[in-house]
Amino acid sequence: MPSKALLHAAKVAHQMRHADAVGLDPVDPQVDLSAVMASVRAAVERVHAFETPDALTQAGVEIVPGRARFRDCHALDVEGRILLSKRFVICTGSEPALPPIPGLSGVPKLTYNDVFDLKELPTRLLVLGGGPVGVELAQAFRRLGSHVTIIQRGGHLLTFADPEAGSILECALMREGVRVCASTQAERVEGTEEGVRVTTSSGSFEGDKLLVALGRRPSLMSLGLEAAGVEYTERGVAVDDRLRTSQPHVYAAGDVTGSFQFTHYAAWQGGTAARNALLPGSGCGTRESVPWVIFTDPQIGQAGLTEHEARERSGRIRIHRWPVGRIDRAQTVGEQEGFIKLVSKTDGTLLGATVVAGAGEELANELALAVQQKLRLADLARSIHVYPTYGIGIQQLSSEATLARLTRGWRGPALRALVRWRP
Repeated sequence: MPSKALLHAAKVAHQMRHADAVGLDPVDPQVDLSAVMASVRAAVERVHAFETPDALTQAGVEIVPGRARFRDCHALDVEGRILLSKRFVICTGSEPALPPIPGLSGVPKLTYNDVFDLKELPTRLLVLGGGPVGVELAQAFRRLGSHVTIIQRGGHLLTFADPEAGSILECALMREGVRVCASTQAERVEGTEEGVRVTTSSGSFEGDKLLVALGRRPSLMSLGLEAAGVEYTERGVAVDDRLRTSQPHVYAAGDVTGSFQFTHYAAWQGGTAARNALLPGSGCGTRESVPWVIFTDPQIGQAGLTEHEARERSGRIRIHRWPVGRIDRAQTVGEQEGFIKLVSKTDGTLLGATVVAGAGEELANELALAVQQKLRLADLARSIHVYPTYGIGIQQLSSEATLARLTRGWRGPALRALVRWRP
C-alpha cells in the first residue's frame, strides 16, 4: 500500500510537469517529501481502519499483541502468556533480504520497511536491485525529483518477467532520467561524507541514500519452530498442497512458506489454511502460477504462463499480440507503447497473458480469471466489453485470433465455400 500511494503522488507530479501534452500550462511542483509521506501514511491508515484491533475484536477475533514463540507443538509463549491450541496457522510474512556484500552491514541504508519514513527528498538515490520494489520506488523518486541509479546484477530489469515487457519499462524509466546499470555486480559498499558509495564491476556510484531492494526472506527465525517440530529451511516453512507443515495440525501460509510473495496470494492462502484447519475436508492451497502486477507507468501485468514458460512446457502454442496503440482508450491519454499478449494452445485455450499498459492492473484480473477457468479465445471474443476501455483490447485481440484460427489450414477454404454456398 505505501508504495502504491507514493507512486500516485509521483504520477501527479509527473503529469503537472508534462501538462502541455494535453494543452495545459506545465507546472514544476515544489516537492515537500514530508508532506507527501504524510499523505502516504494517511492512505495506509484509511485501509488499516477496516482491520484495526478494535475492528477485529468487534468481529469476534481476539488480538494478543506481542512476540510469539512455540514452546511445544501445542503451546505458544506470547511474552509470558501461554496460549494452547489444537491447530495453528503461521502467517508471519517476510522481511527485506540483505545480501553479504562487503561493507553493507556497516552503512545506513533503506529498505521497503523504512523508506517511507524519509523526511527529505534525496538528491541522489542509489537502488540496489531491479525487481518489483526497485523499479517502482525508482520511478516514484525520480518523478518526485531525485536523481536515481538502479544497480542490477542481471542483464535487464525484472528478470522473471516477459523480456519484451521488461524492455519497454526499462526504456520508459531511462526516458524519465533513471540511470539503469544492468549486468552490474555490487562488490563493496562504504560510507562517505555525503552519503554512500557502491563499488561495482562497472565502476563506483555515489549517492545520498541507498535503497536495498534485493528481495525478501521468510520471517521465521524467532518462532521456535524447532520446539514445535515444524520443519523449515532458510527458504521457508515446508508445506504440502494443503498448507500443512511437518506437524499436521500446524499450517503455514503466505511469504513464510517461501513461495510467491504477493499480498493477494498470501491472503488467499491464509483463507485456505484456516478453512483446512477448521472445517471437514480440505482444499488445495498452492498454485503453479499467480497473477501479478508491477505498478509502474506503464504497468506490467501477468496472468498464467509467460511465453517462455509456455514454450518450455509445450512447443504447440500460439502467440497473439495487440499493440496498446490500437486501443482507442489508450489514444485518449496519449499512450502509444505497450501491448496485450495472449498465449494459447492450438485449440484456443488460454494459457497465459502479459500486459504492458496504463491499466495493466485491471486487464490482468480479467485475464487471470480466463486462465483459471480455462476459457478459450472465442469465449473472450464473445464477451461484450465496454467501449472505450482498455479491456476492449482483449476483445479485439481475441476476436482477431479466433477468426485466424477459423480460417487457418483446411478450415479456410471450407468456410469460404460454405459462405458462397449459403443462400
